[in-house]
Amino acid sequence: MNAELAARRFSAPLPDDIPRIWLPGMAAVVAYLNTYTVLVPANEAFYIRTINACLPRVADPALRAAAQGFIHQEAEHGVAHKRYWRNLEAQGYRFRGFERAVDKLTFRVMEKIAPLSLRLSMVACVEHINAFLAHEFLSQRVLADADPQMRALMEWHFAEEIEHKQVSFDVLRAVAPSYAMRLLGLAATAPLFYLVLGVGTLRFLAQDGQLLRGATWRGLWRHLFGGHRMAARTLKHLWDYARPGFDPANLDDAALAREVIERYAGRDWLAPAGRGVPARPRPA
Repeated sequence: MNAELAARRFSAPLPDDIPRIWLPGMAAVVAYLNTYTVLVPANEAFYIRTINACLPRVADPALRAAAQGFIHQEAEHGVAHKRYWRNLEAQGYRFRGFERAVDKLTFRVMEKIAPLSLRLSMVACVEHINAFLAHEFLSQRVLADADPQMRALMEWHFAEEIEHKQVSFDVLRAVAPSYAMRLLGLAATAPLFYLVLGVGTLRFLAQDGQLLRGATWRGLWRHLFGGHRMAARTLKHLWDYARPGFDPANLDDAALAREVIERYAGRDWLAPAGRGVPARPRPA
């Protein structure tokens, strides 16, 4: 376990002229990642609250330190993505009602009805999903032709998901090591994750007038079944997570994350963040 997880602030500009379809020819992927952006602040806040609640049960000092680093990185993700909300609103998108509904009907409900062990298992599962999305988007250079600032925002986030992919899983092993609990978290999380992202993606495509265009669905087919083969790759990653002997370290992609961080730090688009109280997403 690497206890040193640097908290970085995304300091790249997000100018007003970022195009609506900021990844040419991939309107569905843009709508998917815009939905991801809208959901990040509430997602990350749920992860932070859950890991914080588990810290008193973590005896290993190195794991506690890593969990604190995880919390700081996730907090900065929420801040950075919420900055982009201003761009989305300036472009005329409507999404705040959707975001509030997801927060209330998923995260807030789960905190009321689910035991901490299940919430932690759900966090570990969704962090695995985030990490394999990061691996595929970075290793396949899916965002190579994207608007530079949006490519930076997404790739920086993905790089840090790879950096801290071990943390929530190790906290789960320390606090609730039951294999049955891991499977329950997978069953509760994966369908909900893709349902919510799917609904949000359709909403963005409809607002863009892209929902009924053949080019939109051809681009999505290429992403899911053609060159990127994301459908098959997603099923493989989820199957790996369900195996009893799964460990996030089995997929060694640290070099992918390191290359991204070095590239954007070299452009002064990343800045060290304070390590005191985690930053909170500011009202947009």
